[in-house]
Amino acid sequence: MENISVFCFAASYSVALLFELTRLYFRSAIRGILLIGFSVAGFIAQTLFVIARLAEQSPRDALDWYLLVAWILAAIYLYLLFYHPTVPLGIFLLPLILAIIAAAEYLPQESGYPLGESTWGMLHGFSLLLGTVIIFFGFVGGMTYLIQSRRLQKKQTSFSRFRLPSLEWTEKITARCIFFSAIFLSVGVLSGIALNAKEDKVPWSDPVVWSSGLLLLWLAAAMLFNAIYRPARQGRKVAYLTLASAGFLLLVLAVTRLVPNQHPTRKMSDDKLPHAHQLSETVELEGVSR
Repeated sequence: MENISVFCFAASYSVALLFELTRLYFRSAIRGILLIGFSVAGFIAQTLFVIARLAEQSPRDALDWYLLVAWILAAIYLYLLFYHPTVPLGIFLLPLILAIIAAAEYLPQESGYPLGESTWGMLHGFSLLLGTVIIFFGFVGGMTYLIQSRRLQKKQTSFSRFRLPSLEWTEKITARCIFFSAIFLSVGVLSGIALNAKEDKVPWSDPVVWSSGLLLLWLAAAMLFNAIYRPARQGRKVAYLTLASAGFLLLVLAVTRLVPNQHPTRKMSDDKLPHAHQLSETVELEGVSR
């Protein structure tokens, strides 16, 4: 497993994305086999990489957190690829997966997303992990709903091979994503507040704290709006809610990543950094296509 790097699964997912994009233009029997092959190869490589990372004795950090988010989204993509092969949702999911992998790969050496060592820390990290995955998938669902709705409204016939899920399916998925992401992210934010109240490591005026508080307020408002106002669970309103929720989450991630803060961090030594530019020399090219 020492020959597996971020480059291996990122390259496999990139090739799979290219095959997904060709669905827009022509049909091909062999494409489906190649698409599945590269997707499965990337997922296996990422799984082995994540297992190797989690097996290390060093504390968990942001690289692990981001890669786990991307890994779960990749698992969802493989499920959809096998059980809904005619729907090219990979056009939306794979760029998101690659963007998260890139964010993980180019994180600074000091990282502030530990998965946690205490009970509160683990609850905080994994709740945010699951909530982030759900809200990102809801974002994909909201995007596909708006695109499909616009296509049907304008009776567009271009890219007839670009088959998207029905409006009913995406509406149901996005509504559920709002509900469950709000629960998990609220648990993650509240457990983080409880952890900070117990250990008192971060000032309450810290950007991470107030941005997380804004996210909590938005989630509470979104859930209340969704529960009281029935039309909010239908049509474009539910799609816009998922897009807005994803926007608030990205704001919190950006603040944690880019704005100076006192969120707990761990300095990683250079020999621990598994960046692709350090490991790519050990990658055998044929391993990408397996």
